Amino acid sequence: MSNETQKVVISLEDLLAQADALKKYIDYLQKTLAELQDNIISIDSSLQALKEIQNSQELLMIGDKRGNIIFKLQGIEKAKVLVHLGLDYYAEVDPSVAERILNDKKAELSNALNELQRELAKSLEAYNEITELLNQIQQQLQQQSAQSKGG
Repeated sequence: MSNETQKVVISLEDLLAQADALKKYIDYLQKTLAELQDNIISIDSSLQALKEIQNSQELLMIGDKRGNIIFKLQGIEKAKVLVHLGLDYYAEVDPSVAERILNDKKAELSNALNELQRELAKSLEAYNEITELLNQIQQQLQQQSAQSKGG
């Protein structure tokens, strides 16, 4: 048995194409990561609202994201809430059941977030390796060009 290493030959175009594909994939992963984080923050807000509604006689409800209108609600039925189940389905349940559903959803999203972060880290590492290799190739080409002009 010999300890010789095998050389793999990859064209510069293939290397550039791989770097470009990885860059697009990294952008997609980062966008998806931001969406997951936003969903988790929304669930946290819903869980906080559930706690607040149980402890208050009056509730302020914001009509939109920018707060252009705020509703002052009194006499809210606290025995049941509507919770989103997914795919535009909602269920009317006790607040404690809603809390469990939201916590389960948050756990699922957190697991997906962790997986996505691992995938992003691997992709970034591969992208950095390719860009380092491309930088080395560029430096070698510049040195060869300088030597051929000078020599």
